[in-house]
Amino acid sequence: MEENQEKSNLLDEDSEKKEEFSDFDDDDNQIVDIKRDIEVLDNLEKEAENQEKQESVIEQELSEEKNEKNLISEENPSQEETELSQWEELDKNNAVVKKYIVYIARDFIPYIDNLSTDERSAYINDAIQIKMDLEDEKKLQNKKRKLFLHLIVSILTFCIMTPIALLGVNKAILVTFENYKYSQDNFEKLYKQRFQKNKAYMRSVQYNKEHNTK
Repeated sequence: MEENQEKSNLLDEDSEKKEEFSDFDDDDNQIVDIKRDIEVLDNLEKEAENQEKQESVIEQELSEEKNEKNLISEENPSQEETELSQWEELDKNNAVVKKYIVYIARDFIPYIDNLSTDERSAYINDAIQIKMDLEDEKKLQNKKRKLFLHLIVSILTFCIMTPIALLGVNKAILVTFENYKYSQDNFEKLYKQRFQKNKAYMRSVQYNKEHNTK
């Protein structure tokens, strides 16, 4: 019996020691997890700092490029204007001119062949200017026609509507006078009737007085 008790006591002690060791293991695991979390956070902070540094560097580079472009544009203000396409070029007066493909009728080919390139371009530009001037003149003529039509319509409306308006006003005045006269006649009739009634009443009163005195 005593041996059994001793064995049981030993077993209990072993189990208690194992539990204590297991608790220590759990604490070690938690410490390891905490360390890992701290390392992860440190890495994230470092990455964020690196990204901020990279963004600041990129912004500085962009600002420097903008400053360089502004300096270049200030030094050479006509540089952007001189960036021309393959169909554009500068003439003697540093004006931008553009090339076009123009089809000429057969009857005008001999005349155009006898002209130089400058004369051809001047001729075409003059023709375009004449065309634009004619279009402007047509626009002005159309505006004048519209104004003239509006003027005629306004005059006709004034000439037609003014007599009609005067007739309407005259008729309205006549109607008001007729209504006034009608009301005046009715008032006079009522006044006469009332006056005659009062006269008759006064006569009857006097007659009654005379008979009473007698």
